[in-house]
Amino acid sequence: MINLKLSSILTTIAEISKFNSTEKEIVINLSRAARTIRDYEGDIYKAYKEGLLENLPGVDPFSYKMIKEYFETGSISLFEKIKEKYSEDIIKIVRLSGIGTTKVFDIYEKFNIKTLEDLKDLFTLNYDINKMSESFGIDGIFLNRLKHSVSYYESLKGKYPRWLVLKYAEKIIENLSGINEISNIKVVGSLRRRKAEIGDIDILILPEFNIEEINYDKSVNLINKIRQCYFVKDFVLKDIRKENISARFSTIFDIDTEIIITSKKMWPLDLLITTGSKNHLKKLKEAAKEKGCFDGQEFNFSAIKFKELKNYKNNGYLNEEDDFICQEEKQIYDFLGMQYIYPELREGFDEIELSRERYLPDLIKLSDLKGDLHIHSNFSDGIMDMKEIFKKIKKYNYEYISFSDHSGSNQYGNGLDKTKLNEKLSYIKELNSNQDKFIFLNGSEIEIDSEGNLDYDNLQISKFDIALGSMHKGFKFDSRINNLRFEKAMSNKDIDIIAHPTGVVFGSRAPYFLDVDYLIECASKYKKALEINSYYLRLDLNEENARKAKKAGILISINTDSHRPNNLDMIRLGVDIARKAGIEKDDVINTLSLRELKKWKKSR
Repeated sequence: MINLKLSSILTTIAEISKFNSTEKEIVINLSRAARTIRDYEGDIYKAYKEGLLENLPGVDPFSYKMIKEYFETGSISLFEKIKEKYSEDIIKIVRLSGIGTTKVFDIYEKFNIKTLEDLKDLFTLNYDINKMSESFGIDGIFLNRLKHSVSYYESLKGKYPRWLVLKYAEKIIENLSGINEISNIKVVGSLRRRKAEIGDIDILILPEFNIEEINYDKSVNLINKIRQCYFVKDFVLKDIRKENISARFSTIFDIDTEIIITSKKMWPLDLLITTGSKNHLKKLKEAAKEKGCFDGQEFNFSAIKFKELKNYKNNGYLNEEDDFICQEEKQIYDFLGMQYIYPELREGFDEIELSRERYLPDLIKLSDLKGDLHIHSNFSDGIMDMKEIFKKIKKYNYEYISFSDHSGSNQYGNGLDKTKLNEKLSYIKELNSNQDKFIFLNGSEIEIDSEGNLDYDNLQISKFDIALGSMHKGFKFDSRINNLRFEKAMSNKDIDIIAHPTGVVFGSRAPYFLDVDYLIECASKYKKALEINSYYLRLDLNEENARKAKKAGILISINTDSHRPNNLDMIRLGVDIARKAGIEKDDVINTLSLRELKKWKKSR
């Protein structure tokens, strides 16, 4: 995961550079380069070796010099200088907290914090934040924010963003597909259930020699053959059971992979079991007991005469279409008197009960979306090739997209002042004059300040086709203040959507202090949509909060927050979050046609 690691280092250097107000351009350039690297779809080291890196959009000479130093020496001297005083983990907490370099380093100095363990010990041994605050003259919110950030950092251990893991899984399966003995391959586990954060890759395999019962000797030989695959770093363990054999490997992608070898006879059941989740299976066992096909130890579906197995080796092994129904599993659910439950719903909530009543939601599909309302153009901090944009528009059959750029006070996002707003409006008019099957909307992602005020005046906000309100500096306040900021912004009738509401960025920012239930209540009161931000490090609203919004009747907007053309493909991730939350087509505003979207905006 070199792309993510290198981009993280550059982002950390950018964050530290904010300490010096004269280094604004350095911060912007490093942030752009970091985004280019982490969003690059290939191996960034390979791009460097082939001479492509220097010419990638967003990589300026200063950033390239740092990247070159990293690949040639294994480190960046500027970053190593920072690490002379503090450990790398503790430097990351600066970014995660969002309360500012000066404040964090001041706390480190006062409490003699050098390592993450020092910081964890501080909060373990000192339970009264208020007393600590008074004794050392530090605002308690900053100490609470650091404590919160440490907890968030710890919660990410062993987890990876699904977008990256999918790419690694694709390479692994491509390699496995070249093994002649394998007739069926299917990704299972949390990847198949479309979880946002992934701990490992699970792959179910059916070899041609396991026609009925499992052949243990040949299966073990197959494991030994897999051990020679290029993606395997080390063999971790092997588990031989009555029904199947599994082996766990560490990989060159730094994420463990478990290979489960099954038989034709056990394929349908193993597909269901290895997909999970544990909570779903626990509830399913109760239903199976009633049918006499669970004896307290294992399932027994011998009464089902399974149809010929579908072949997954050439397609369908990694991604399933939104309307795909796995016939093997469907036969099991049918036998239990249930609707087919899509893998993304199998988390042990109320899906079993709903399926029995034939009342599962008609989940939203990617093809239902008519557009993307949160994309950054070259006028702010996006780097967009319009030829690529048009390709994505055609790919997803969109009717509209909105260039919703940052507003003026977002200096590190290159926010738009009045002059740039006028230039952008002229540009959009020109784009729309050259074609009639699609429309570009003039949107804005408008900053909400510390008191809930918006960057632009009411007249300007009313002129935008789509207006998103967002916070990028909500980390120094408690949940009461942050909720009041959101509520005041939502009281403006022309704000349509609250973007990435909790502010979380995987591995870079812990969520704001925020009462999500109150936020949802305000969204209902002011008739605002809440965004599921599909960018792979955000995915905010998350599954849990999206489910709450759905239950409260809040409309959702699924957007990518794209800054590069390939980010538009991440819309898939936002749809997956929505599906996991039980969200349907009518719950989402950008499933509306342009005419319907305008009508919705006017109706509020």
